[in-house]
Amino acid sequence: MEFKELLKVYNITNEDLKEIKSLKKFFSHETKKTISKQTLDFIKRSLPDSSQIIADLKFQESFIEIILEFFDKIFKAEKIDVHIDVIARTHLKYIPTEDFIKDYAKFLQNIINSIDIPQEKLPTFKKFIFILILISYCILFKQISSELQNQDADSVTKLPSKTYLIRNFSKILTKSRTVTVVDINDFKNINIYYGFQAGNSILTYMASFLKSIFKKATIVRIQNDEFFILSEEKPEVVFQKLRNLQNELQNTSIEVPVKSGIEKLSLFFTGVILETSRCKTMDYNTLLWILYRGIKTAKKKENNIKIIYPEEISYFLLQRKLTLDVIEAIRRKKIKIGLQKIESLITEKLLFKESLARIPATDTVIEAEKFIKLVCQTNIEEKLDTLMVEKLLDFLKEEKPDFSISINLSSLFMQNKFNWFLDKISNANINPEKIIVELTEREDILAIPNIVKKVTILKKKGIKVFIDDFGVKYANYELLRILPVDGIKIDGSIIQNITNNKLDQLFVSYVLELAKLKNLKIVAEHIENEDIKEKLIDLSEKANFTEIYGQGFLMGKPVIVNI
Repeated sequence: MEFKELLKVYNITNEDLKEIKSLKKFFSHETKKTISKQTLDFIKRSLPDSSQIIADLKFQESFIEIILEFFDKIFKAEKIDVHIDVIARTHLKYIPTEDFIKDYAKFLQNIINSIDIPQEKLPTFKKFIFILILISYCILFKQISSELQNQDADSVTKLPSKTYLIRNFSKILTKSRTVTVVDINDFKNINIYYGFQAGNSILTYMASFLKSIFKKATIVRIQNDEFFILSEEKPEVVFQKLRNLQNELQNTSIEVPVKSGIEKLSLFFTGVILETSRCKTMDYNTLLWILYRGIKTAKKKENNIKIIYPEEISYFLLQRKLTLDVIEAIRRKKIKIGLQKIESLITEKLLFKESLARIPATDTVIEAEKFIKLVCQTNIEEKLDTLMVEKLLDFLKEEKPDFSISINLSSLFMQNKFNWFLDKISNANINPEKIIVELTEREDILAIPNIVKKVTILKKKGIKVFIDDFGVKYANYELLRILPVDGIKIDGSIIQNITNNKLDQLFVSYVLELAKLKNLKIVAEHIENEDIKEKLIDLSEKANFTEIYGQGFLMGKPVIVNI
């Protein structure tokens, strides 16, 4: 039963919905927040299971924001069906149905007790309450339908599902000595090349293998190709069992069905183990963060299995705090811009200044170098780029500097927000020649859709383009051959060793020769002392190349600007 269908059944028209909008003035932000907090307090007092789930997931603040957003959606009367569906499939996925009924009834009671409605508006208020009751009916209908599908069991492996784990997280963790994540290697490629039927067979095999060696453990398929194992055994015992399984799988071919018959595949996995005594006070999401950080580390080890030790936990927790600080700073638009000058190593003439993200903290600022690797290849990086663009354009518009400024744009931004970027520049009525785009080599630049066309468009508008971090990961001649860029920034890890590393010297000389042939400018990053500067000048003189520029503390530290 869809919500709009219910409205028709009870003769609630668009005019009624418009009339209800007039009630919005009686629901101040503080009143709505009070109602939300009262509802949350009721859960804490009267619904222990739901209260524990909310605490485990750290959903207290999110719960209040969801209710505030819920009010706004009702008053706008836009896409209510969609919002109802989201609540039914996420919020109720973890909250027991019985608890939801009690919670929602208290929510309605709080509204009635908190809102002082004039006599002439009472008929409209009654319609509003009735619509809220209809919404609860729709949510419960969707929840009951979902429960019929037995959501506590994974449909492929028949193991307990992620939903089951979250609902019982605290209880299971308390009874366990170790928590382990097992991640099947290259599972995505199995699905791509052999099909989902083959992938499901691999998942079923892995589930059977794990159940056979962890007979008394709770094994959960949490998502895709990942399994959670909560065991009463010591970390060293779990480690050895996983090593034995690896050895067994090396001599075992897994037979899976494919379109043409049966295919024999090899099965490999990565495992990471954590003693639960180290994480008793952690919520579910924090624990996952640590385990996933551990998985990344384990994939670099020879046998792809590791135990996470206390010092690593502390490091991973610091990374998580830093990431959450970045997310919060972006959400509140608290990012600052630092400008660092780039000047000629020969004449000291200013080429341009680079804009660098900075996060204000107590008595200091957090530099981008400390958090950018944590957020790259996520929508966080794209949001950071978006905010940086907005702040940079505001600075250019208000301060009208007599120099150009560069901004580093990620692959995700170039893929998803390229046209938005051009529109923002045009609408701000800013001279595009004041802007330089730096394409980072943290990702494969050539993998960005239509990248050659996009760089060409930037150039035609007067925006210069540089390749940043050149010399690491994806640096190759193909970039310089295909992209019509204006310059290259050689990665600081190469520049820092140039005075005593012959290979780095040869690489820089090679880049200088290419730049001379392509008529490009070269910027050397992280110039920290005179010896590095003199070595770069020496190499450029030998190459008969004058367009060599430097960036680093020797030239000047980034200066925070007020925007």
